[in-house]
Amino acid sequence: MARQLRVELTFLDSIQQVAGRSTMWLEVPVPGTVARLLALLCERQPQFAGVQMQVLVNGAPSKPQQELRAGDGVFLLPMTAG
Repeated sequence: MARQLRVELTFLDSIQQVAGRSTMWLEVPVPGTVARLLALLCERQPQFAGVQMQVLVNGAPSKPQQELRAGDGVFLLPMTAG
């Protein structure tokens, strides 16, 4: 039996308009990474395909290979020019 971890996504700024809501919960297969979460989000919510986002996990910047834990708060916001 495959295990899942449940994380809360919070959509900020213009990403909230793409999502059509401010938050949602998503179950990610273990081991879950930020990259896997984003791939699953795009699979289930096709409107996110091609959207450039910055990802914060529990308020801290993340990398695609960062592992997630159950209950993590993931914040998605528009990519800033830098």
